[in-house]
Amino acid sequence: MTEAPIRRRLPFLGALWLTLALGHAVLQGLAPRSILGDPLLPSWAKICLLAFEWGLLAAAVAAVAGLFGALSAATRVAPRLGTPLVVLGSVVGALLLLAVAVSWSMFWLSGQFLDGPGLRFAVGNFGSLLAYGTRIHPVLVFGMPALLLASSVAAGILYRTGLDRLPARVGSCTGVAATGLLVLTLATAVAGEVGHRYSSQKVTDPATGAVYSRDELYRLRRDRNAGPLAHWIARSLGSRDPLDSADSDPPVGLLCRPQVSMDQYLSTVDRSRLRPWNVIVILVDSLRADQLRATGGSREVMPEVEGLAREGKVFVDCVTQASHTDYAAPAVFSSHYPLRSRDVYRYPKDPAYPRVMVYDVLKALGWRTALYSSQNEEWGQMLDYLQTGGLDVCFHSKSPGASKDRPAFSGTLDDAVTVSESIKWIGTSADPPFFLYLNLQNSHLPYDVPQDFPRRFGPATLDFKISIGWYPAEKTSVVKEVYADSLAYVDAQLGRLFRHVKQAGQWDRTLVVLTGDHGEAFYEHGTAAHANGVYDETIRVPLVIRAPGLEAGRDDRPTQLLDVAPGVLHLIGLPVHPSFQGEDPFAPSFRKDRTRYVVSDTPWKTHLGVLRCGFKLIRDGDTGRSVLYERAGDPAEKTDASAAHPDLARDLSRRLSAWRRAQLDYYDNPIRQSREYPPVLSED
Repeated sequence: MTEAPIRRRLPFLGALWLTLALGHAVLQGLAPRSILGDPLLPSWAKICLLAFEWGLLAAAVAAVAGLFGALSAATRVAPRLGTPLVVLGSVVGALLLLAVAVSWSMFWLSGQFLDGPGLRFAVGNFGSLLAYGTRIHPVLVFGMPALLLASSVAAGILYRTGLDRLPARVGSCTGVAATGLLVLTLATAVAGEVGHRYSSQKVTDPATGAVYSRDELYRLRRDRNAGPLAHWIARSLGSRDPLDSADSDPPVGLLCRPQVSMDQYLSTVDRSRLRPWNVIVILVDSLRADQLRATGGSREVMPEVEGLAREGKVFVDCVTQASHTDYAAPAVFSSHYPLRSRDVYRYPKDPAYPRVMVYDVLKALGWRTALYSSQNEEWGQMLDYLQTGGLDVCFHSKSPGASKDRPAFSGTLDDAVTVSESIKWIGTSADPPFFLYLNLQNSHLPYDVPQDFPRRFGPATLDFKISIGWYPAEKTSVVKEVYADSLAYVDAQLGRLFRHVKQAGQWDRTLVVLTGDHGEAFYEHGTAAHANGVYDETIRVPLVIRAPGLEAGRDDRPTQLLDVAPGVLHLIGLPVHPSFQGEDPFAPSFRKDRTRYVVSDTPWKTHLGVLRCGFKLIRDGDTGRSVLYERAGDPAEKTDASAAHPDLARDLSRRLSAWRRAQLDYYDNPIRQSREYPPVLSED
């Protein structure tokens, strides 16, 4: 088998690079949140950033060519290895192409190219992601790997054997064109790298109110949006943590609380005051506060929940701890902030740090306990955290025998199935009391409901797809109505549950908590769905607590989901457990100027937020920059108020830094974890 000489290989490599560069340009032209469609970037910056990724593609092609060259040399030394080495090289090439394709797919959906944290996240949740991708784009999921493998094999064979058949004029023209464009590309990329450093012009992002210099904006878009190779290199070489702050003298103290055994805690309980009520904690996925009239909505989407709100206490200023379920939902029961790592966190098996769930306390006092969830509780390895031994039943979409007659989302159950199973478990007996955690998922994107469910708001069929974090922006109003119908379906299932409890004669001895694990975005700040920041649309949720004898009405004091566990124990007649980082929302000393912390920690967005005294400060994980919003005067969060309130901005920034350091220092220290509960920051 004759090897093509080097001079015949170069035109092929040039053609390969030109093809990849053209494909990259087309994708940049079509993808949401691409540099070519960025209204903040000037035209020269877009061209330079496009050239920057093209230059990296040229380097990648050269590296792969070197690999194939080495394999060709090896076959001359050991001819028997020819076929296996060609296969190996083809597989490597296909995997590289597949990595680029996956990275572009992730960027298309989320605005973030694949990197180390994203890869670890995908590997850890591979089954769920594959199930969703298969459902939405089955041809892409199964056809793309085969197509890329075939392309890689064909390229490898052509590179080794087919170049001699290429007309010399074609090869010469291709080589000249590729060389000329490469020189121009490298010159343009270098010009952009040099030129942006001398641009001090300021530009304001209309979606968030953040102000950037042209220099800062160029670097941000280069490292995040220019292309998969640029992003991977930026994340791999970056050594500074943008969220670290030089803030000194934090205006807060640190309370470190020693661990106590369950027996020690129960010894403080006055059992004569114990109320043996049933406890139902309901988390409705993606439930925005503005979807209930009780918390600011303009129409009745969930009549059963509105009825519950009329019977209970409605906390109208409640925020979740995180904009994504794997961080937010477990925090409801442990009352612990979910920030435990500088990177995307996955719960380990049998965590070393302490956690006392509200159901652990009730189980120790004789309650029956159960978790019934429509979602896959293995997502993000949540189940490793939730399984403390305090649950009699743990039923979720991956449980053996769980019905999947009508999955609503990748790996989830229809809420009708989950509610039916929970009703069976509740039964009709009044003794002993029970604790039920119910997680409902039909309201999760893509907002599926059964075909026979009557729609009150949106159409039954769509002429577009609602994908992970993306759909056509011009269809947002339609998607909001589809979302409302999904909430109405969840509400109908909750109505079945409430009627069963009432018919069993247990309503008058049942405490019900209803909230959302997080909210949902509809492009208010340029993104859709959730897990993409800590703006109000994703962190503000309703909190309704209904209990026998509890005075109904609205409460405007600032609360958070960490307060659910302390509040439940208070209403049952128990002291707040010393491990909780939340506060008892029914305590007379509850502060209206309390400080609350929120987080979005995903492969596509890292945000930290702090809320206090009517303001919210958000720190961005990509840049380390902070933006201050006045919540009453700017509810849409479009204007940075830092210049108008510099002292407050500095104070909130110091508080946020102190909280982050306190959390990370604790979870980095096994000795403290063996002796203490997670620390609490004082409010003074």
